[in-house]
Amino acid sequence: MFQVASRPARHHGAVPEPLNLPMSHYQTSPVAQKLNIPRRLARPSFSEPSRDAIARIDPGLSGVPLEYIRKSLAGNANQMLTALSLLTIPSSLPCAHLPPTIDAPLRPSSQTPDLSAFPTHVLAILSSRSSATTPTVASFADKASLPASATLPLYPASSLGLPPTGRRAALTLPIVPLTIPSPETFPLLHAYLHTMRPDTLLASLLPSLASALPQMPGAGSSAGSNKLVYVAQFSSERLLRLAHALAGAAIQRSGGSQGGAMATLMAHVKVVNGLWQNVCALGVFDAELWGVMDLAWEVVLAAMTKVSEGR
Repeated sequence: MFQVASRPARHHGAVPEPLNLPMSHYQTSPVAQKLNIPRRLARPSFSEPSRDAIARIDPGLSGVPLEYIRKSLAGNANQMLTALSLLTIPSSLPCAHLPPTIDAPLRPSSQTPDLSAFPTHVLAILSSRSSATTPTVASFADKASLPASATLPLYPASSLGLPPTGRRAALTLPIVPLTIPSPETFPLLHAYLHTMRPDTLLASLLPSLASALPQMPGAGSSAGSNKLVYVAQFSSERLLRLAHALAGAAIQRSGGSQGGAMATLMAHVKVVNGLWQNVCALGVFDAELWGVMDLAWEVVLAAMTKVSEGR
């Protein structure tokens, strides 16, 4: 029997309310009960990011409201992504001997973003699963995770400086080890925190439905606002149609095999569950992020019910 975590590893106070999805056909979800899958994704208690940790990143932000910091980062998303693209960061680092810093070469560009757009740290991602052993760990240049997370470690002080134009340069970035339940799904969370695009995240969670999913209405209209904008446009009927389409895609991919289709849908369960575990462990309480996870979870469970009942 496949079993997924039904509650986060640690609890912190109020969080985004569970998405109200009155899909009456699937409220009992016998498939979820049979496979020991939680009917809904549990919420941990709420906690704000550490002010001390934020001050370590930038002393000028020590008294700035967190909501303002989040909105500023969201408004600077394109520049942050451009800055990330100019840095050469190794995709993995040696786990046994993590260096304290890393020199990230900066590729020349005619339009180098402002210094404030560049990452402040490199996260070295480790697994909290005792059975997980690896000689290397994934690494991510990072800037947006701190004001979104309540449980990130206290970062070492960061001091960045761009060299004169035209010189081959590198940024020296502190390395911060970060232990999480699901390293394999961390790229989804990392990308979301830097783009604040719920439509892109949902398409990543349900790739076979990507062409049927709406794009974000009014680019960035909910970015940093901690309000449901994108997810609010999904009616119960629309979710049912998506669930039917997902079930159909799974059956087609498996050549008509019910067992193969369920295995395909279970892979979706693992991805959404892994993302949820990371979000809980890091204490990320973004309303659109939780809304997308709720929505994807609901659609996948409804698709599993449809496949299991042969409808």
